[in-house]
Amino acid sequence: MNNVILTGRIAKDLELRYTQNGKVYCRLTLAVDRGMSKEKKQEAEAKGQPTVDFINCVAWNKLAETINKYSGKGRKILVEGSIQTGSFTAEDGSKRYTTDILVNRAEILEFANNNTAEDTQPFGQFDLPYEEATNEDIPF
Repeated sequence: MNNVILTGRIAKDLELRYTQNGKVYCRLTLAVDRGMSKEKKQEAEAKGQPTVDFINCVAWNKLAETINKYSGKGRKILVEGSIQTGSFTAEDGSKRYTTDILVNRAEILEFANNNTAEDTQPFGQFDLPYEEATNEDIPF
C-alpha cells in the first residue's frame, strides 16, 4: 500500500501552474520535523545535522486551487497522498530522479491572510477527488 500522511509547514512560496492541457497543479515543499527529543535535536543542530526533512508535494485541480488560496509559506498543513517517483534528463544530459507526494487530501491547519488570531485557527479539511494525471500532464 502506498499511503503517506504528513504534517508540517510550507517551506517556500506555493507554485500554482497549468499544464499544456490546461490542468492546474500546485507544487509545495513541506518542512516536516523529524520528531526528535529536545536533547537529540539540540545535539543534531550542534553537529550541523538536519532535524527537518523538506518534502516535495504536488496537488492537482480544485485541491491545488484551494491550497493556494487558503495556505502559504510558513503555514501548517496536513497532507495525505501517495509517493510518486520519476526521472527526467536534464539539460546537461544527466539523468535526474524525483520523489514527490501526490496529494489527494489536505487539511489546512492555519490560514494564510493577515496574521490575526482568526487566521491561525484550524480551517478544515479538503477531501476532494482528483483526476489521475497522465504522463503528458506531469511537468517534469
